[in-house]
Amino acid sequence: MEKKKMNNRRIKTVRSREISWKYMRSLVVFLFLLAIAAAASCGCGRHKDDTTLRWVTYSASGAAMDAKEVIEAANQISREKIGVEVELEFQPSDKMNLMMASGEYYDMVFTSSWLNVFDKRAQAGMYYDITDLVREETPALYESVGKYWDCAKIDGRIMGVPILKDMGASQMFRFNADYFEGKKGMEIPERMDGLQSLEPFLKAYKEDYPDQYPLAMDKGGIPGYLNFVERIAGGIIVIPYEQETELPQAMAIWDCEALMERYRLLHRWYQAGYIHPDAATIDSTDADKSIPVRFGVAWKGYMGYSNPAQWGYNVKVSTYEGPFLSRQSEQGAMFGICAACSRERAAQCLKYIELLSTDRKFRDILAYGIEGKHYRYLENGTVLQTQTGLNRYPANLYTTGSVVNASVASISEEIVSDPDQWKKVFAEYDTDGIYSKTRGFYYDTTRKEDIIAALQAIYSDYATELRTGTSDPDVVIPKMRKRMEAAGFDELLEDVQNQLKEWMERGEDEQAQTESEEP
Repeated sequence: MEKKKMNNRRIKTVRSREISWKYMRSLVVFLFLLAIAAAASCGCGRHKDDTTLRWVTYSASGAAMDAKEVIEAANQISREKIGVEVELEFQPSDKMNLMMASGEYYDMVFTSSWLNVFDKRAQAGMYYDITDLVREETPALYESVGKYWDCAKIDGRIMGVPILKDMGASQMFRFNADYFEGKKGMEIPERMDGLQSLEPFLKAYKEDYPDQYPLAMDKGGIPGYLNFVERIAGGIIVIPYEQETELPQAMAIWDCEALMERYRLLHRWYQAGYIHPDAATIDSTDADKSIPVRFGVAWKGYMGYSNPAQWGYNVKVSTYEGPFLSRQSEQGAMFGICAACSRERAAQCLKYIELLSTDRKFRDILAYGIEGKHYRYLENGTVLQTQTGLNRYPANLYTTGSVVNASVASISEEIVSDPDQWKKVFAEYDTDGIYSKTRGFYYDTTRKEDIIAALQAIYSDYATELRTGTSDPDVVIPKMRKRMEAAGFDELLEDVQNQLKEWMERGEDEQAQTESEEP
């Protein structure tokens, strides 16, 4: 009887905590929206013209020199076509985060899986629910995004607009073709079979130049080396794309054999002298043009790695993995619309985004600047930026709208891009894309934030040496595991698994309901 009473008290305590947490979360959202409403009522961040939208996007270095001129050129068109203009601000990440934290009013903001994190902001109720509005007001925008709306859903509701760009990640080797094909007579195929297929090239160079290190490696490790798994809580827990189990399973990084083998391969390369011994402390290797092998993450037909003027030799690219598509990769760039917007202003935001997504000439203005000054069109329809454009309005397409709807840029008159590049990229996603089984799953970190913070601090003590091959993973990871388990790792993993199970069951229920409603 006493044991039963104790269990009842525990249940009541747990329920009380859950209710308290739900109340606190609702209170936080309410206070955030109240702060925005107060700012709006006193005119903070609002405009004298109700057809002018405050749009805040990302730029590490702030606005380009000719940004004001370009924005006004775009406004002349959008005023005529949809009766809306924008005040476009380019802000670095710290100022953007401060704006979000303070409740400062905006209409549209850049959000993503890596900056101004979409899932976190949307979970907190900071973004407008556009589920019905986008269908009613901007059907062309809704159709253009298609299946990629899934990455913008929270609990089945659409809370943002994905920016169509490289929605997946292809892992690439970048070779000094003059050396490997010209001098050594080695074939560099368009596609290679995994990371380990690079080894013969590294070995050949090391034999010719024993005092040099053929593989570019800094403390960031291989760009995108975790792209073949879904990363949960900062990569502490992973969900491999390809599993033997029918249903996806979340697991510790030390239980992911493919990842462990990757760490072991890098350590062997480090021991073989293919990787610089100080790689774990090197900020960048870009200045060293002599390194013959580099990595890249891009998409089919990408020309940015192929300019010999940049490296001093001809570069040939070979894909070794991917393309991988996940919720995180598809959230690479998005629009968030402020939850405090009126329905009318939210609709204006969507109409502006629709114009960017369907009118190529208009899109090219914010993408490249003013035609004739910042860029010109080549005969095949691609864009070539002028020196003025490169200096005074450098293109960062993903920060100003749909990349897919902008004209494709060429490197030069001689190195010309395929104008149909994006059709081929998205066709490859359909035919050869490797999709995460959990593309619609997001992990709600709010219940375990303290544990996650502690685990990430531990992870940071080891991550750099693991991803650069500096340390033996079979020695280092058991030490990391012991510390993580003492800090609550198993509790976190259980919570992830429970949420994943709930998500899968909810998906099955929704599918069953859809099928029952079909005629």
